[in-house]
Amino acid sequence: MQRRVTIEDIAREAGVSRQTVTRAMNGMPRISEATRARVLEVSERLGYRPSRFASNLARSTKTKTIAFVVDSFRNPYYSELTADLLDATSARGWQMSIFSHEDEPELQLIGRLASQVDAVVGYLGETDEAALGSAARGVPLVLLGRTATAEGLHSVDFDFGPAFARLAAELRERGAKRFGLLESQPLGTIYKPSSRRIAYEDAVDAHSAEAVVVCEAPPQSMDAGQLGFNELMDRFPETDTVIAFSDLMAMGALRAAHRRGIDVPGQVRLVGVDGLSLGAVTSPALTTLAILGTEFAEQVADVVAKALSGQGDAAARRIVPSILWRESA
Repeated sequence: MQRRVTIEDIAREAGVSRQTVTRAMNGMPRISEATRARVLEVSERLGYRPSRFASNLARSTKTKTIAFVVDSFRNPYYSELTADLLDATSARGWQMSIFSHEDEPELQLIGRLASQVDAVVGYLGETDEAALGSAARGVPLVLLGRTATAEGLHSVDFDFGPAFARLAAELRERGAKRFGLLESQPLGTIYKPSSRRIAYEDAVDAHSAEAVVVCEAPPQSMDAGQLGFNELMDRFPETDTVIAFSDLMAMGALRAAHRRGIDVPGQVRLVGVDGLSLGAVTSPALTTLAILGTEFAEQVADVVAKALSGQGDAAARRIVPSILWRESA
């Protein structure tokens, strides 16, 4: 077995004292930026991983600080989730800082945060989990909306299979016959079917499984939903029930329906995914597969707590979204 790299190894390789390495690793003052950069470069090159026990011991007298990383502050989903997480983390006596990776590469941001916080939680697009783990340098990293497979990473994911199966079944009880899906593809990216599309196709008939429009537009926007709804109705005019990738896209679809003179839910039922509180004030109010809420935030906080304890294997949870029935369906 390969010997674990120690602080002494880094100090020897970088030509500095053990105390200097400690200062560099923990973002402490009285050290030049050039020296700090050299120490961090050596630690990454040698594959240094801090002892979780030593890290927790050193921070035991401090308030835990959790970094929450989001795609964009422009999406109300993240605003609502932030509020829920603030409640869950403050109840545990933690502090939470919020960051966006819109203007900074993800790996660079994770590497910077690793020296400033006790754990990092976020929606991250980087698929190379080894690179994510390396950037975190032993600081607990909790991935949201996906299931981590690499050693040392934690996650809270969603199980859309039973959620879409139940949604489709209950919509049929309400008279739905032909379904359509508005799928999301971030602008300028290579398309890969989402877990939501896969769950949708498993839950509906073969004809409905073909009625999918991939909306390439700013992520999960109302404009994407409006364009997608128009295309879906032009290509599949018999559609009587539309499910949108997100609540924002569903709101765009609702706007398009109004402009086309289509009655919702009289002619077309409409369902979003997320559980935004904003959906309660649309006309009609939006039915949704709800992710947001106290349960999700508490599950995330529980995973963070387990990761901070350093006890046992990586923590992973899967949550089944629940149906929030409102007027649109």
